[in-house]
Amino acid sequence: MTKKLSFSIFFLLIPFIFGNENVVSDIENGQTWILETKSNKFSVGNSKVLYFFSNDAYNTYQARRFSDWDRFSIINGKNLVRLSTGDKVEILNSKHHERIYEVKLLDGFNKNRKYFLIKEDLINDFKLMEQENET
Repeated sequence: MTKKLSFSIFFLLIPFIFGNENVVSDIENGQTWILETKSNKFSVGNSKVLYFFSNDAYNTYQARRFSDWDRFSIINGKNLVRLSTGDKVEILNSKHHERIYEVKLLDGFNKNRKYFLIKEDLINDFKLMEQENET
């Protein structure tokens, strides 16, 4: 019985012991994130995107969440900005209960324009850049 209890406790503690180091607990305004996953803005099938409208990003989030692509995912491809690996975004503010973030693109042809990004895409595909200490 004690072996079963000790195994149960061990398996419950695994996420805390071997936690994901890339998970950011607090996404704040003004942070700069860089796209790390493989992405090519010239490839339709192999690129990460930003959305022109917060509702488009939220509808995509809802479609992923409920696996209902017929109802939620009616988005015009012209309303997307494709990214390349290494592109940077700055967090401006959150929308839709912190599920969508308004960002400013810091690289490329559409530099300094405001777009929207799904939080899961931000966490999974981007890495927080180290902020330089200002003295």
